[in-house]
Amino acid sequence: MSARTEAAELTVMVMVTRADAVVVQERRKGTWDGLIFPGGHVERGESFLEAAVREVREETGLALREVRCCGMLHWSHRTRPERYLVLLYRGEGAGDLLPASPEGRNFWMPLKQFMGAEGKAPAMDAYLSCFLGEAGELFAEYDDDGTDPLVRASASERPSCR
Repeated sequence: MSARTEAAELTVMVMVTRADAVVVQERRKGTWDGLIFPGGHVERGESFLEAAVREVREETGLALREVRCCGMLHWSHRTRPERYLVLLYRGEGAGDLLPASPEGRNFWMPLKQFMGAEGKAPAMDAYLSCFLGEAGELFAEYDDDGTDPLVRASASERPSCR
């Protein structure tokens, strides 16, 4: 790897909607627990969009319609050439919601209720700024001692994935 190259972990997260509600997972895996939207890792040979559709199907049983990219989050390690990247998608869910998956319990919740809910996974309030079109990109640096707060770009600086 050159000095300008860094290893990247690629992931997606999806706000699945139906009317005024969103699919919420009550994640209980020991890391990044709390109320969260479905998502996961992009597999080798898979596009980000394909990963978003697959993760929603695997974790919720729902098919996604009218899917669109609505932002990105990324963290860069302060000293190692590493980056963690999440592309955010939003789409309408079709079908019957699985009550649970290995990620945790699934349920529909009105978006306004989710926005004010206690027990959301870390930084979900910041992520919502991308899902709701208030920001296009969130960024922070991290190391073994912790993570800086996410820095939010304005909606006028949206990434071109929209």
